[in-house]
Amino acid sequence: MISKTAGTFLKKNTKTKIWWIKLGMALIFSNIFFFALFSNDPKPITSLTLPPGRVEIQLHGELLTPYEAQKKILLVNRNSKKIFSAILRQEPIDPTGRYTVLVKEEEAAQIFEHVSWQILPFIKTLSFASSSKGESHEIRY
Repeated sequence: MISKTAGTFLKKNTKTKIWWIKLGMALIFSNIFFFALFSNDPKPITSLTLPPGRVEIQLHGELLTPYEAQKKILLVNRNSKKIFSAILRQEPIDPTGRYTVLVKEEEAAQIFEHVSWQILPFIKTLSFASSSKGESHEIRY
């Protein structure tokens, strides 16, 4: 009789122990799974040093391409027909559209001479139409 009651207690205990072990393992594996799923990848540390021969300037401009940090762009001034290659550095700080770009040191002085820049995606073959020299006459009837 005693062995019969001891066996029933033992069976109940083992079921409970196994259930608790399964629950603990499920919690551990679910935590590992959700940590791997939702953990952020470490962001690459951007260096604060400038490449040699480049300067960082801020200018007011009209962005005509989607913004991406470190994107190669063209700075275009249609009035003076000037085109400079640059690299976007930061998003505009204020709502007036002032962008931070990296340009070559030799070109920086020319950029400050003009206003109303357009920021275009980098296109190797972009150029202005050549103006015809000399007189052109049109005869209308």
